[in-house]
Amino acid sequence: MWTLQQEALKELAIRQMESKTEKQRESLLEFMKYYREREKKTTLDINRHMELICQKLQDVYEWKTKRLIINVPPRSLKTETVSKAFPVWVLGHKPNTKFMLLSYSAELAEKNNSSARDMYKSDTYLECFPRRVAIKSDQDNRQHRETIEWWQMYATWATWTVTGIWADIILIDDPLKPADALSDVIRTWVNNNFQDTIKSRLNDKKEWAIIIIMQRLHDDDLCWHLLDLQNQGLWEEWEQLVIPAIADHDDQYRKVGESFFEKRFPLEILNKMKMEAPQTFATQYQQQPVNKDTQEFHEERFRYYTNDTLPKKIRIFTAVDPAFSKKETADNSCIMTLWFDWMDAYILEYTAWKYNPAELIDKIIYHYNKRNPEKIGIEAFQAQQIIWFNLKAEMERRGQSVLIEDIRQTQDKEAKIRKLIPLYRNGHIYHKIGMEELEMELKRFPRWKHDDIADALQMCYNLYEVTPNTIRNNYDIEIKYDQFGNPMYIWFGDTDII
Repeated sequence: MWTLQQEALKELAIRQMESKTEKQRESLLEFMKYYREREKKTTLDINRHMELICQKLQDVYEWKTKRLIINVPPRSLKTETVSKAFPVWVLGHKPNTKFMLLSYSAELAEKNNSSARDMYKSDTYLECFPRRVAIKSDQDNRQHRETIEWWQMYATWATWTVTGIWADIILIDDPLKPADALSDVIRTWVNNNFQDTIKSRLNDKKEWAIIIIMQRLHDDDLCWHLLDLQNQGLWEEWEQLVIPAIADHDDQYRKVGESFFEKRFPLEILNKMKMEAPQTFATQYQQQPVNKDTQEFHEERFRYYTNDTLPKKIRIFTAVDPAFSKKETADNSCIMTLWFDWMDAYILEYTAWKYNPAELIDKIIYHYNKRNPEKIGIEAFQAQQIIWFNLKAEMERRGQSVLIEDIRQTQDKEAKIRKLIPLYRNGHIYHKIGMEELEMELKRFPRWKHDDIADALQMCYNLYEVTPNTIRNNYDIEIKYDQFGNPMYIWFGDTDII
C-alpha cells in the first residue's frame, strides 16, 4: 500500500510531466504532431484543412457541436485525425467517454480501432496524459477496448451489430464504399439503418454527439440524406464542413483555383485527375456529386464561345436577382448580363455574392458601364423594391440613363429555371469557359444548395423575350482589349428608330 509520502511524490512527478506537454493536451493538432514526431520519427504535414477539422472536433469535445458532417477528399489524413487521434485525445481528458467507431466494413473499423489502441498504449501518449487509465486485459481485442473506468470503443458496421451497445460519441468514417455508391439498394439500406438503428445508440440523444466524415460519393448518400431531412424539419440541425480539393470560391484561407493541400496534392496533379475522371473528381474531390439518372441539365448540352465567335448583330440585357440574407445557406445576390442574337444567348458575365444593398448597386452599375445593356431588369418583391428605386436615383445622380424595369414572376423558382432546359437542349445558350459555379448549379438542379445564378439566367432570358426590338441596328461591332485583357466593345454605323 502506498504511503501518503509516496502518493505525494507520484502526484508531483505527474504534474511535472503534465507541465511539459500542456500544449499537446490543450490542442488535438499539437498532440497529433507530437505523436508523429516521437513515435513515427516523421513530421506531420500540417495544412489549413487539418486545422479546420481539428477545430471542429474540439468543438464536439467541448459540446459546442453535437451533429457534425465533414466532407474532405480521400487521402487527406481524415481517418488518422477523426477515427484514431481524436478518440484517444478525448479519453485523456474524459476517460469515462464511450465511443462507437463505424465504417463501411467491420474490418476497416477494427483496423482503425487497433491503431487507436496502439496510440493509447504508447509511451508518447503517457507523456501527454500521465493519468492514463489502463485497458482491461479481457476487453483488449480488435473489436472492443474498455478501460477500468468505463472507456469503450466498439468497432463495427457491415452487419450493424450494435444491439445492446451504447455510446456517448458515435464516429462514422466512410459509411459507404465507393464501389457501392451506385447501388440504390445499398445506399438506401445504409441511410435507413442509420435512421432506424445507429442514431438510437447514443446514451443521451440530445447531449451526445455524432460525427460523420467521408468524401461525397453520390447525391443520395448518407450526407445528403441527413441534410435533406434537416431541410424538411424532420431531424436535428447538422453542422457541415466541406473542403473541396480545388477552391470554388474565395475565402479567408485560399483563392479560387487553389489546392486544399498543395504539398500532397499539387494543383497540376488535381487538374490532371479532373481531366481523366471528371465525374469521380467532382464527387469525391470537389464534394459535388451529380446523379446522371436524375440530372435535368446535362453537361453534354453546354456550348461554349470565344470572343472570336461572338455574333456581331446583338442586343444586351442585364437581370438582377437580389438577396440580402447573410446566412451561409442563403442564396447570393446575382447579376447576369447576356448578349442575344435572336434565340441564341451568350453569357457575357455574371456576378454572385452576398452583397449589402449599396454594394449590389455598385456592382449593377459596373455591369452597365462595362456592357452597356439596353435594359436592366430587377426582381422586385417587398424589400427588394428598394434596389429598384435606389439604383434609379444613383444612376440619375451620376448622369447615366438606362431603362430599368422591375421583374415580377409568379411561378415558383424551379418551374422558371426548368424553362431553360429546352434552350440548352437545342443549343441556344453559350457559356464562357470557366463558368463553373453556374454549371454546378445546373448539373445539381434542383438539389444544389444554391440556384441564384441559374435563376438570374432565366430572368434575363425572360426580360429579353418580353422586350420588343424597336431599334434597327445598322452598325457593326469591333472587339478590342484593354491593358488587363478585358474585351471592349466598339460600335460604329447608324441606328434608326422603327
